[in-house]
Amino acid sequence: MRLFEFGDQPWLPRVLRDGETAYLAMAYRLLPLARAWADRIIASVQPHHCVTILDLCSGAGGPLEQIIEEFTARGYRVSVTMSDMYPFGRSRRHPAIHWHPDPVDARKIPAELAGIRTMFSAFHHFDWEAAHAILENAFRCRSPICIFEAGAGNLLGVASMLLVPLNVLALMPFVRPFRWAYLILTYLIPVLPLMILWDGFVSMLRIYSTDQMRQMVSGLKASDYVWEIGALRVQRIPGALPYVIGRPVIPG
Repeated sequence: MRLFEFGDQPWLPRVLRDGETAYLAMAYRLLPLARAWADRIIASVQPHHCVTILDLCSGAGGPLEQIIEEFTARGYRVSVTMSDMYPFGRSRRHPAIHWHPDPVDARKIPAELAGIRTMFSAFHHFDWEAAHAILENAFRCRSPICIFEAGAGNLLGVASMLLVPLNVLALMPFVRPFRWAYLILTYLIPVLPLMILWDGFVSMLRIYSTDQMRQMVSGLKASDYVWEIGALRVQRIPGALPYVIGRPVIPG
């Protein structure tokens, strides 16, 4: 179902876009998603000791700091380049993270941006044609790509969004970077709780199923590139969370 999300609209005031992405980054820190995603990336892509990640549609950074911690705990050295069509640029500073300053279209990655491409909870923002183009670009470039969703896209997931306004009220004072405008738009003029609730509902309805993901890659076949599609079970999150991973075949 292709309903609109406020966060996708170019006319959305920057303070509202940044408030939503900052809240989502805070929510990621409270859920055990990063461990499950890091485990899946390592098992599927089998990266070298030094890992370079190009994160797409980064927003405020989402789970990236936690992803880095999970990789580091397993003995990897990680560097991350964050990118977005609307670069946030004010996320928490981490020595392993830097922002690409220019807008990046996930459908056509600039040649100078290399690394394992990741996308966390953003694939559903794209219509079928654009989503297919993202996968096709990785396939044509023979670049590894790991796409994960943070929701199951089923009725239980939709129902769970009813808790979002309460979560926004509870968490907004703790988001970083802190801005007084976020509090005003949460408690005095509750635009952010309502906007994030709507976007959460729509996100759940837009999430591609594993069958749809298989359809997307059905024409992207080569002997030197493989696709893996599945769904992860994560504590405290209802349903199974779909993912798609593409990677060049590892010699030997």
